[in-house]
Amino acid sequence: MMAGIRSSNTKPEILTRKALHGLGYRYRLGSKIDRIKPDIVLRSRKIAIFVHGCYWHQHVGCRLAYADRDYTEHWKKKFIENNNRDAMVVEKLIKTGWRVAVLWECTTRDANIFMMVMKQLHDWIEVDESQYFENKFRKV
Repeated sequence: MMAGIRSSNTKPEILTRKALHGLGYRYRLGSKIDRIKPDIVLRSRKIAIFVHGCYWHQHVGCRLAYADRDYTEHWKKKFIENNNRDAMVVEKLIKTGWRVAVLWECTTRDANIFMMVMKQLHDWIEVDESQYFENKFRKV
């Protein structure tokens, strides 16, 4: 079962890349920033984009991040480590002058919500100068 889980080129990543390309953005894949490997990099704008799976990154309040199972200590530890690593990566990128965006898998499952998120991301890239963007929509 675990062998079928991809770490890159997931459906949410591909949808996000197609939408960004449609908005006129050119990006890099597999590009490292100080040993950190974002899913999508807009190098000319110093923007790193992560497309997180709701389950693996435990998207708070999302039905895809279900925790109704009796998880072993191994899995509880794994989820905590994932969240801690995510926070450290975002902090490190921001400290080195990068802007960071986090998009969640659940928003790619509904076309209307996904288009709203992509519009928000586009506005953030073009207008907003804040260092961090995270979509607030949840498919609950």
